[in-house]
Amino acid sequence: MPSWVPLGLSFMAAVLRKEGHAVAIFDRCAWQAKANNDTDQVNQAMLRQIETFQPDLIGLNTVSPLIYDTVECVDLIRRSYRGLLIAGGHHATALPELTLQKIPGLNGAVAGEGEHVIARLAKGNDPVTIPGLWWWKNGGIVCGPPPEQIKDLDSLPLPALDLLDMSFYTRPGLRGVRGYYLSTGSMLASRGCVRKCEFCTESLTYGRGVRYHSPEYVAEWAGKMIADYGVEGIYFHDNNFLLDRDWVERVCAEFLKKGINKKVKWSIQARADCIEEDLLKTLQRAGCVQVEIGVESSFQQHLDSVDKRTTVEMNEQALALCRKVGLNVHVYMIIAFEDEGLRDLEQKLNWLKKNRPATFDWSVLGIYPGTALYLKKGNDFFARQEWTEARILPYYQQGLSGVMDWEERRQWLRRHFFPYQKWQHRRHVLRVNSIDKIIRLLWTKAKGNLRGLCSDWLNKLGLALMVLCLCLNLIDLK
Repeated sequence: MPSWVPLGLSFMAAVLRKEGHAVAIFDRCAWQAKANNDTDQVNQAMLRQIETFQPDLIGLNTVSPLIYDTVECVDLIRRSYRGLLIAGGHHATALPELTLQKIPGLNGAVAGEGEHVIARLAKGNDPVTIPGLWWWKNGGIVCGPPPEQIKDLDSLPLPALDLLDMSFYTRPGLRGVRGYYLSTGSMLASRGCVRKCEFCTESLTYGRGVRYHSPEYVAEWAGKMIADYGVEGIYFHDNNFLLDRDWVERVCAEFLKKGINKKVKWSIQARADCIEEDLLKTLQRAGCVQVEIGVESSFQQHLDSVDKRTTVEMNEQALALCRKVGLNVHVYMIIAFEDEGLRDLEQKLNWLKKNRPATFDWSVLGIYPGTALYLKKGNDFFARQEWTEARILPYYQQGLSGVMDWEERRQWLRRHFFPYQKWQHRRHVLRVNSIDKIIRLLWTKAKGNLRGLCSDWLNKLGLALMVLCLCLNLIDLK
């Protein structure tokens, strides 16, 4: 279950509140995690909040692998709610017209950034005049002008994090700044990417090019996170934090000026072709402890097939430079490329062992609408199929590989990849955390295991008592 703060919703809420509207956020991901994936409980809580808050407008965030959940939400909401209901996010941006056709309970779909769209809609503007908005009208679908980018990101108020359960998102853990046991917050200092990797949807809603918050805005946001929520770490979700060298140096200078480097550890994402030794040293002085790199594959033909525009050698050099400076590296790799077999997985694992990133993850090559890969390989999947869990999940489990089936791959990962990943992760945790942090981590895990053990024993005790009572009743009956 994702543990990242939903920054897009938080920014939209902040813009609406600045315009004078009353705003609430129902965070299904956080609710699912806290309810142990009890969807019925989450749905009931969602409907209660709608009944209590009585909104005039509801907006839903969409992502393709979970679009079936959006379908179910709209069906539930429409049983009692008659106000405006719109959807935005990656999936709606990629397929706005199809989203309205497949989910007719929606009034509209937002393509692109949502802050100004939802503010104009809440103000009462005619939907067909709003850039980026697709709308049901007179039984048909009409679209407004093309989406508009927000040119001045600093014009946006700081995200309305107070509308979220920040105690959930900032609880100490190892997933924020990977391997460090910290209370971590999420930030996004820029929007967009200049590259066009064929599998990536990260910049789909942001459009072309890259726009930045000013270093002063970034430092103010970081300082507020530290002051309001006591975070010890910050994770930057920017696609390529190192793209603009001058901007990076000014952000680092602002962090040093305000002492943020002494208060938090932070982590960034970057492309291998932007890794430079002196820039890494600047990051490290400003408090950065980790760089995450999308290596994707140890085979050049895989990188070329998705237009990654990097080389295997470039990735290896980037990891070596980070190690030389003393920054930890987290590596992202992709599996289930076309014609990929078990020998290829073994080679990728051997590459990791040779190049020694601190931590790493593998993910299946997802074929997302709105990407060049979907146009080549998706084969109109979302137009042809029903948007149900039974249809969507297998589509995102398989990837492109036709050489080995899903179960064969799962068994190999269980025997070879996961044991090494777990061992390497634990080694990293022991290396980067102080003794008191490790003790706190172990104590937290022990308490969780103890609660689970107690719960199991209580269930067993309850069952034993039921059997005993039944036996006693049978004796009485005799």
